[in-house]
Amino acid sequence: MLTGLSIHDVVLIDSLELQFEKGFSAFTGETGAGKSILLDSLSLALGMRGDTSLIRQGAEQAVVTAEFDLEGLESAHPLRSLLQEQGFDSEHTPLILRRVLHQGNKSRALVNDHPVSISLLREIGQLILEIHGQFDHLMNVSLHHKILDSFAVSYYPELEEFFVLLVGAYEAWKKAEQELNHQRTLHEEALKQQFHYRQLLEDLDQLVPLENEEELLLQERQDISHYGKISETVQEALNALRSPTDIQTTLYTIQKSLERVNVIDMKALTEASAALDRANIEIQEAYELLRALYDLNQESTEKLHQIEERLHSVRAIARKYGLQPLMLYHSHQEAREKVNALEDGDGYILRYQRELDERLREYQDLAEKVFTIRSKAAQKLEEMVMRELPDLKLPHALFKVEITKQEQPSLSGSSHIEFFIASNKGQELAPLAKAASGGEMARLMLALKVVLAHHGYISTIVFDEIDTGVGGAVAAAIGQRLSRLSETVQVLSITHSPQVAAYAKNHFHVSKYEKNHKTVTTVKILNSDERQEELARMLSGEIVTEKARAAAEQLLRDAGV
Repeated sequence: MLTGLSIHDVVLIDSLELQFEKGFSAFTGETGAGKSILLDSLSLALGMRGDTSLIRQGAEQAVVTAEFDLEGLESAHPLRSLLQEQGFDSEHTPLILRRVLHQGNKSRALVNDHPVSISLLREIGQLILEIHGQFDHLMNVSLHHKILDSFAVSYYPELEEFFVLLVGAYEAWKKAEQELNHQRTLHEEALKQQFHYRQLLEDLDQLVPLENEEELLLQERQDISHYGKISETVQEALNALRSPTDIQTTLYTIQKSLERVNVIDMKALTEASAALDRANIEIQEAYELLRALYDLNQESTEKLHQIEERLHSVRAIARKYGLQPLMLYHSHQEAREKVNALEDGDGYILRYQRELDERLREYQDLAEKVFTIRSKAAQKLEEMVMRELPDLKLPHALFKVEITKQEQPSLSGSSHIEFFIASNKGQELAPLAKAASGGEMARLMLALKVVLAHHGYISTIVFDEIDTGVGGAVAAAIGQRLSRLSETVQVLSITHSPQVAAYAKNHFHVSKYEKNHKTVTTVKILNSDERQEELARMLSGEIVTEKARAAAEQLLRDAGV
């Protein structure tokens, strides 16, 4: 809650220190006394726009400081999370928001005396204090589902468990959706390359490359090339052995001649004949070896031609697909796998689609349960607000919570929630966020705030002349509801109505006086006698009568003060 407000050199205020307590505090004073300056100063400290026109004439700068007590603030309160994220201690120290305006159009924002951005100051301010018509969360459509949910949990506690399950189901659905989209992208990329892989597989199926085939072919070609170097000599040797003066024939003739003359079995002739016979056999063996070598050389020539053609085919396919020849074997295996995967692509995607559909069904089941509870809570909220309206002299006003289903899942469920109102009989319902301001609108908003008081996270609410244009019983009804609202949240109200002010726990009087030839605004908290006198002044005008004092006393008595 707001515990202190320090204002220095803002318009008519030179220096002012105010302390606040729990409950309902009213600010009264004559028109032009400076009540609006208090509101402008508080807004400034909460990060609202300010310019040099707010700096008191003759001063170099204006400084406004708002101090808040965070004791009792729930650990789950969004303000605690925000402060911790920004590195501030939200447990043991008061929260001090300060704004400084300089004549040079410079503005500074500080939180617990640490410089921060104006936007952060505003974000913090919006989480702890609401100014009717400015920081009014009821006017923010994006917060309507949170407001209704906070209200609903009080009557349907199981909703909290559903919210936890809903978040889990949403995240599971989102993950399945992302995975499906990822797989579709991969499949689309594969489809774009399917002609490439299908053509590659067709060519490699015809080629049937072997592992490391180019290296093997090159080695074999080198081995075969060696035979070409000896082919001429082998040919010459074979030609010589086949000539008319064939060596074998000559040797045979000599051997037979020696055998005919060796009638006495001369040892030397016998050995010479045997040697010639062996030579003939050796020559025949040499001939056979040379002949085999010749035939092999002929085969190698053909083989070499085949190797050259194979190398050409391997290298041509490699060039066609921008591959290294040694990669063809593995590319063949990869192409076959890719084509097989493409054949089963639709079935593969279908499995992910079924997973997504299952996660969506789980989410939708939970979202439907949440929608049902929200619908019941919305009806209850409408009924409770409508019960408040007659006493506020709004018997024909309508309040409606519109809940519509959305196809697109979200963390908070597939529901769009928005508050609608109609202030007068026969008037069409209009969005609360777009409704025109005015006394009727202000009273309707008050009724809504009273009903929702136990279900929000704002600790301080400020009303600026919510009683404009009403008096008597209506003003008293407004005072009663402000008092009832203050049982849950701190309430500050600027008012011109004595009936409203009578219900305040604390009564501040705003006035102005002359100081050093300048007009200065001051604020004083009133004791019981001063308070009765102020109410009498509000009832009777400039001249306070005994009758007015008696009426003021009665107002206080009726208010139970």
